[in-house]
Amino acid sequence: EMVARRASGEPLQYVLGRWGFRTLDLLVDARVLIPRPETEVVAGLAIDAVAALERHALVVDLGTGSGAIALSVAAERWPHVEVWATDSSEEALAVARANLAGLGRRAAVVRLAVGDWFGALPEDLRGRIDVVVSNPPYVATGDPLPPDVADWEPAAALYAGADGLDDLRRIIGAAPDWLAPDGVLVLEIGESQAAAASALALDAGLAAATVERDLAGKDRALIARRA
Repeated sequence: EMVARRASGEPLQYVLGRWGFRTLDLLVDARVLIPRPETEVVAGLAIDAVAALERHALVVDLGTGSGAIALSVAAERWPHVEVWATDSSEEALAVARANLAGLGRRAAVVRLAVGDWFGALPEDLRGRIDVVVSNPPYVATGDPLPPDVADWEPAAALYAGADGLDDLRRIIGAAPDWLAPDGVLVLEIGESQAAAASALALDAGLAAATVERDLAGKDRALIARRA
């Protein structure tokens, strides 16, 4: 049955029902994006930003999906973090909740919340978040994707308007209000979006916008800081 599913084009990760991400073994299915190596790099940048604080940190993962980034931060920086993981999809949060259970005692530092980007968070977090991290949709509507992505992975987690920047605009535009002084924003971006994402960060009043590359040498992560 598993061979038949794979032969039909279903991604291997969904057929297996699990996939590795950094130190974690995650439940994955068609309710969430498949965790990828480039996102492991993004998670590592967020973890590095937390470590650099050298104190207890408040971290938010927007659009958590399977929980890969949020749970990696919790697992690797426990007990020195409080992590909020949000998603607009109740189905995705159900997957994240199942993966959260696998963290054992480290799960105590994680909170899950349903809602649209920062709108999922309680107001008392505004202006207090040390690190905001996200792997938002960033594919332009109409851009071609491999069939095993386009036909199987959730479209809402892939596509972001005519130029692929709709969700990046929303997150970057709202980030200064939610970040703590000197708080850090870490965003996964498309390989051709470095200039546009950096300009959005500067327009929003964020400082020190830089772009980091993934393991394939492609532009992959925007890092910016609240001035």
